[in-house]
Amino acid sequence: MSFKKTLIIGLGLIGGSFAKALRRASKKIFAVDSDFDAVELAKAEGVIENGFDDLTHFEDELHEFDLIVIATPLFAYEEIFSALQNVKSLVIDLGSVKDFKYKNLPQNFIPCHPIAGSENSGFEHSCADLFSGQKFVICKENKIVENLAKKIGAIPQFLDAKKHDEIFALISHLPQFLSFLTKEFSPKNIKDKFFQTAFRLDNSNPEIWEDIFEMNQKNLEKFYLKFFENLEKNIDRPRNKCGVTKSRHKQYHPALVACHPALVACHPALVACHPALVAGSIEENFAAISFRVLVVKSYLEIPEIETFSNYAGKGFKDFTSIIAIENNLNPELIEKNQQKIQKFFKIIS
Repeated sequence: MSFKKTLIIGLGLIGGSFAKALRRASKKIFAVDSDFDAVELAKAEGVIENGFDDLTHFEDELHEFDLIVIATPLFAYEEIFSALQNVKSLVIDLGSVKDFKYKNLPQNFIPCHPIAGSENSGFEHSCADLFSGQKFVICKENKIVENLAKKIGAIPQFLDAKKHDEIFALISHLPQFLSFLTKEFSPKNIKDKFFQTAFRLDNSNPEIWEDIFEMNQKNLEKFYLKFFENLEKNIDRPRNKCGVTKSRHKQYHPALVACHPALVACHPALVACHPALVAGSIEENFAAISFRVLVVKSYLEIPEIETFSNYAGKGFKDFTSIIAIENNLNPELIEKNQQKIQKFFKIIS
């Protein structure tokens, strides 16, 4: 399976990585990106043949492409769809929302979503192996796209568009939303890799996510309400160490075992791997860390997570990884920091 001529619209992290991976399956790749520096860099690296900063440069040549890939922020989709509505080429997109309400979709459009990414953005962070071994959701059965996913090293998986948006509202969009929501009182300048990973989503680009939140608002709100109900209970409940009773713990543990096999054995190892936790050197950020643990616990108590966790990507795993330290948090320090923890809760209420 090979494409003679491919057009990539958007050369950021995802589009750039897709272009690099696609070199194995396309003879000639062209690109469009409003950031012409990205186009020039892609040309210099030999990833694309040529590119421009506006789709109109290819207006008379669109019919020549046998594959067109949309990898832009969602706000640009409507205009792009309008430009491609009469094109007979195979068109796929790589965005995070799939149940589009636009009237003028391209004739041969297949919605796709590679479950891969990073808090970094831009072509300079793109990588040919970004999709390797990762799920590649396809929302309309198509053998060509299935083989394409395999060609870039991904694992194709078919999923209805509406179901996709429900699933990813919970296991992708909500973790990112909660990270942004609590970012202002997250720990600052922590050098420990464990915490850098746990708070990684705080550093994502909010401009990219704004449209995702808006387009999947209904699903996002549904799960946020469930999360907040859990958080209210956890904040007010008499505390067993970090505030969640053992019975509640059992509700989210199966999902953790499925997504984080290492967590099953990780509690005892924390003492050896993170002596700072035991020595008490995180006291300066103790309230912020404890509150994030409560946030993650409340999130993991949403019942649907156990069902949807099979689609979880790196963002979900990093966001929930902080749950591993719950039994290492000093109960006396939790009590001492209760006012700060309550203050954080009131800020987001």
